[in-house]
Amino acid sequence: MKASITFPELQNIIAESAKQPITFAFVDDKTVHVSATLSLGFIKKTVEVNLRVIDLTGSNLLVGYSGGFGIETLVGTALNVFKEKIPAGLIDNRGNGQLMIHLGQIDQVKGVFEKIDVRDISVLNEGIQVEGKLK
Repeated sequence: MKASITFPELQNIIAESAKQPITFAFVDDKTVHVSATLSLGFIKKTVEVNLRVIDLTGSNLLVGYSGGFGIETLVGTALNVFKEKIPAGLIDNRGNGQLMIHLGQIDQVKGVFEKIDVRDISVLNEGIQVEGKLK
């Protein structure tokens, strides 16, 4: 079984829950380009990062991130800025360019993992595709 969500749908879900506009774009079948503008006092900084699917175990998604010089600091800053807008424990910064995202903590996604044994997540030109088997 395969299910997908378009980038605009995903952007809307995140914008509604985190109150932060974010954009996604296709890079390759395992990588998505993510862009968000952060307001840090008087400074606005656009953070751009490529997220690559490394592993999916249950509802825990391990992704690698890259984006050039200083991206580790920018990702840490972005997570601190969003910490009040993101459910506690949703994202663990593992360091060394890796994040663990606990997808089962997202209300809109939790039911999927309860009914489907998700085997793979891939990036399509227009969105994200999940492949799995009914439990």
